[in-house]
Parts: sequence; C-alpha cells; structure tokens
Amino acid sequence: MFETLMQIGYETVAFYHEMAVYLVFGLLIAAGLHVLFPEAWVRKHLGKDSTGSVLKATLFGIPLPICSCGVVPVAASLRNSGASRGATVSFLISTPQIGADSFLITYSLLGWVFALFRIVAALITALVAGLLVNWVSRRDPEVQINKIEENQKDTALMRLKTLPNYLEYELLGPIANTLILGIIIAGIISALIPQGFLESSTFGSNLTSMLIMMAIGVPLYVCASASTPIAAALIMKGLSPGAALVFLLAGPATNAMTLAIVPKIVGKSAALIYLLSICVVSLILGGLLNILTEHYGLPSIIHVHQHDFIPDFLKWTGTISLTAMLIWYYISVFFFRSKVIQMSGRVTLNVEGMTCMHCAGNVKKAIEAVEGTSNVQVDLSTKSVGFDLSDQNRLPAIKTQITAAGYEVL
Repeated sequence: MFETLMQIGYETVAFYHEMAVYLVFGLLIAAGLHVLFPEAWVRKHLGKDSTGSVLKATLFGIPLPICSCGVVPVAASLRNSGASRGATVSFLISTPQIGADSFLITYSLLGWVFALFRIVAALITALVAGLLVNWVSRRDPEVQINKIEENQKDTALMRLKTLPNYLEYELLGPIANTLILGIIIAGIISALIPQGFLESSTFGSNLTSMLIMMAIGVPLYVCASASTPIAAALIMKGLSPGAALVFLLAGPATNAMTLAIVPKIVGKSAALIYLLSICVVSLILGGLLNILTEHYGLPSIIHVHQHDFIPDFLKWTGTISLTAMLIWYYISVFFFRSKVIQMSGRVTLNVEGMTCMHCAGNVKKAIEAVEGTSNVQVDLSTKSVGFDLSDQNRLPAIKTQITAAGYEVL
C-alpha cells in the first residue's frame, strides 16, 4: 500500500513538474492579451450576424484560458451587448476547448503534432457550430438586448496596473481546483493502470472508446488544462489518440451546468446545434486522428514526455512559480477574500450564478462600470457582493449590469 501511494505521488509530481513551466508561460500570454485587447473592443467586433463575426469569435476565444464555467457569463455579456447567436456559440465552444495555457501543456505532454491538431479541432468545431446557428436561426426580435455601459476608465494602463490580480484570480483561480485534481487523477492512472491495458480492453475499439469518452466528458466539469494530463496518462495506457481528443474537445466545452444555461443565452435551437456540433465534429475529428495515427504510427503523432531540450532551471523555475501562485491564491481566498466587509452605508446584493473567482471578477467589473460605485467586494461563500454607492438611484442600473453579465440578482 505504501509503495502504491509513493508511486502515485511520484507520477503526480512528474506530471506537475513537466507541465508547470508551460502553464505559467501560457498564463502570461493570456494576461498580455488582456492588456492589449479590452473586453469592449472584443464585443465591438462580434455583433454582426455574419461569417466574419463567427470567425472573429472563434479566434478571440481560442487563446483565452477560461473554463466552461467561466465562459458562460462572458458569453452572456457578449450576447447582451449585441453579439450574434452564431458568434456567441462559437465563443462558447472555442474558449474552453483550448487556451494558450492548455496548448502549451498539450505540447509539453503529447508533442507539437497533437497540440496543433487540438487547436485545429477546436477551430473547426466552433466554426461549424457558429455557422450552423447563423444559418438555422435568426435574431429574436422580441429579445431585449441590454447594452452594457462601458467603463471609461478601462484603459491599457489601468489593465496593466490590475494585471497581477487578473493573472492570479481570473486566470489561475478558476482552474486551480480542477487543475490539481486533474494532475492527481493522471498520477493515479499512470501508477495503477498497467501499460497497454486500455488497448486490450473495451477501450481498444476506436468507436467504442470515443463514445465512452464523450459520455464521460459531456456532463463532467473539467477545464482544458486539467483534462490534458488525464488524456496523456490514458494514451500512455493504451487509449486511442482519437478517444483522447474527443475527451479534450467535449469535456472542457460542456458540463451539466453549461448545458442548462446556454439555452437561456442563445435559445433552445442554437443550444441544440451547440451540443450536436461538439459531439459530431469531435467524433469525426477523433476518427481522423486515429486514421492518421495508424497510417504514420503513434510515435509520429504522440511524443509523451520527450522535451529534454527544456533546461532544468526553466522547468524548476516554472514549478516553483506555479506552486507559489497556487499557494498565494489559496491563502488569499481562504484568509483575505472570504468575507464581505460590512460598512455603514454599504449596499449588499445576493447574486446567483457565481461559482469561481472569474465569476467574482465579472460581477465586480459590472458594478464598477456604473458611476458612483466604489470598494466592491465579492463573497463567493455567501454568493453576495457589497459596495459603496454614492447615489441610490443608480441601484437599478447596477442590477441591470449584473444581469447583463450573465448573473441573477436575488
């Protein structure tokens, strides 16, 4: 028993050490994109009901490391700001499926061929879904689109000043728990499942294994970064690359909560196209990857843990940096940010739908966009937000902003 636990610990640490430097680098890239491209600029380019808006939404979403939970309120904000249904659906798919961080993690664990195939697969899935939605559905004229008030203070300099908080709480925070869990699961799979076991079991059938991984991935909440080490460990044990790709496409893009909320954002018909596109395109691309693997050989497609050209000092720098970021995040969440400070004259609202630090950041920005608000503090444990308000007449506007961001004020 002790030896098994030690082996699990060793495999878990190995996965963590291998991917840490790539994850840190990916988070820095995403933070840089946040400084260069404000949300208002992104919303401005997604409003037309056209192929161009779908393509832009897909390309905007691909590098952003936002999980399937965090992308829902962002998509709701885009929709309420005038983005087309097709563009919104494309953003809902491409954003959680792959990001700068998960791409680099995929490269570190599975090689550049699989990493590039994953990006192309996310691009195709999002484009197909968005174009189908634009073709099948029309804008619903009776739906009231609430134009979000823009925060005039949102400049590149302001975003640069808040970059550490954005990096820690809006990028790393939402994926921290699932990332750690994913690495641990990968370690358990590597330590307990015999080499080649999946290849000789029911999973050895390409179609069967893809259908099983889709059935697991669709309702499960797992982010793109956390799913990658799990997929890598399963491939090492004999799972087909196509089945792993299906899991990496369907898992991050959907979960039970997302499937319940998406129809409210884009309508039932668009939501059905959203789900079917993910399932069908994932199976087709998974089958194509298996064909390529059989034709060119597994070593040509998958390169597990073969990145020795990365200097050890860089790997250790990434490991230490990521560990320090995770420790600080959990310390700050549990000790510094867990309670709303009650002050005289403050307004406290109960907000339904906040599940992570990214959600808290969205609500905070929605409130700060209204003139006269200050000292906004969000309490995830009680699903509430407190803030100072100089003019009580602005309270309805604040509630509208929160609703437009994809949350419900109780």
